[in-house]
Amino acid sequence: MVSVGLIVEGDYDEAALTEFVRQCLSPEVNVICRRCGGAPQLMKKFPGFLEHFRHVNAGFPVEKAIVVRDADRKNPEVLINQMESKISGRTYPFRRNLLVAVEKMEAWLLADEQALSSVTNKSQPRVPDPEKIFDPKAKLRSILSDAQNDQSVYTHEVARKIAAAARPEIVAARCPSFKKFQEAVVG
Repeated sequence: MVSVGLIVEGDYDEAALTEFVRQCLSPEVNVICRRCGGAPQLMKKFPGFLEHFRHVNAGFPVEKAIVVRDADRKNPEVLINQMESKISGRTYPFRRNLLVAVEKMEAWLLADEQALSSVTNKSQPRVPDPEKIFDPKAKLRSILSDAQNDQSVYTHEVARKIAAAARPEIVAARCPSFKKFQEAVVG
């Protein structure tokens, strides 16, 4: 069974990105996820978690490791360079990818209106340019609140359900940063 190490900011990211990995690769994939407690903590902790992934899979390394943080209105290329500098000179027995979700991972959850509709039980219009939304988390909360049903509050379980219902090809077509994530997962 393929194992993927995933390093993320928090609970919502863990829930949604674990589902996105399964959507892109296989429902049976072994996802070993580590939460960091926000972007500043991720920047401090991810090198240690990458080291941990050397032996986390029953004493063996994962096949690939993916680190995902939100852009939070910062330049993604600058953030990637900062991340790369923290692990400069290190080699790993697995492929590793350092990625930035633009603007936040919630933009990816907004990209597939059919997934949103299935979770809210209410027809949702297409959200234009999800990665250009200033605060995609607030937009997602607004959509869920308007639905006024069991899924009207944004929780990590709702994030997981949206990701599980999403069509990766649609999300990748609408969100270039998700396309990089998808390529890291399947590559």
